[in-house]
Amino acid sequence: DRQDLSRAETLLATAVKNCPADVDSRRHYAEVLWKRGEKLQAVAQIKEALRLSPGDVPLSVAAGAMVLELGLLDDADTLAGSAITLSPRSADAWHLHGQVALARGRPEEALADFQRSLSLDPDDKQVLLDTAEVYRRLNRPRRALSTLAVLEEQYGVEGPPANVLALEGLAQEALGRSEDAIECYRRAVAKGNPPQGIAERLAALSSSRAPDEASPIVR
Repeated sequence: DRQDLSRAETLLATAVKNCPADVDSRRHYAEVLWKRGEKLQAVAQIKEALRLSPGDVPLSVAAGAMVLELGLLDDADTLAGSAITLSPRSADAWHLHGQVALARGRPEEALADFQRSLSLDPDDKQVLLDTAEVYRRLNRPRRALSTLAVLEEQYGVEGPPANVLALEGLAQEALGRSEDAIECYRRAVAKGNPPQGIAERLAALSSSRAPDEASPIVR
């Protein structure tokens, strides 16, 4: 809880050693290893936890998310499918299934899975964001913007984070609304750590909209 990951790793390693069959110890150990960048070890721990608790849907989804990030799409798809079979009303399982489809370049399938996930949990921020991204990839920027509008309502006075603003800017740019896109990109950059390429898009759009200072002034 205090984000002392080094100390947490030591304690959880001891817990796993003393009680190898304890699923929660392995689950938390995997999470800490993942945050520490020891991803292969994290996957090994969470797979062992799954072996000990094969019907654990949240554990299957967590493992699926890990292997998906490592690019192991077949493994992620198997885990997502297993989770859906065990719990067809798991919003997280449908989300994972959609993420795998999107990673495989199947945006229509991903959209169907994300919509199924949202029907079960309409307020999930990450699913809303992924849904907006799919609409953008399908060249449906208006639907992307309407989805982002729902998402942005969930943020407080600090407003949406950089990745949400960046996606809104991309949708605005696709609609030819350069000024709106520039404003979104500016806000995303101001938030810090904007998605890759956003600062460059802001610079390119801003320069194209800037007046030509070299042209003579006609009085």
